[in-house]
Amino acid sequence: PLIVSFVYTGCMQVCPTTTKFLERAIDEAERALGQDVFRVITIGFNLPFDTPLAMQDFRKQQGIDRPNWEFLAADAPTIAGLARDTGFVWTPTASGFDHLTQATIIDGRGRVFQQVYGESFELPMFVGPLKELATGSPAPTITGSALRPNRG
Repeated sequence: PLIVSFVYTGCMQVCPTTTKFLERAIDEAERALGQDVFRVITIGFNLPFDTPLAMQDFRKQQGIDRPNWEFLAADAPTIAGLARDTGFVWTPTASGFDHLTQATIIDGRGRVFQQVYGESFELPMFVGPLKELATGSPAPTITGSALRPNRG
């Protein structure tokens, strides 16, 4: 499996927070599945600023040093195609960008298998689909009867 995330290196809040949480999720997935079971790429979408050097600087700023996680820059057509294929959208604003916060899990055939949205999320939402792809065992599903109202 391949995990794809998008950031822009000029972001000071959401993208760093999301990237650090994704690292936590990757730690959990590696504990459950082992290392070298999946790869991760983070792609900068703010052209012309998200250069290869800017992406490496972002990686260092986040303290990420994993052999299976690449921080990549691309040209406009490549970014547009990846965004379209993964369902990633962004809109320029006066202060940067409004964009989806998502980790896209791609299967071995290059198809989107699962989207995990948010700056943070329940870790089984991320680890379960990776486990399903890695082992061929379906991830457990949550049904409405399993949900209980919070009465706290």
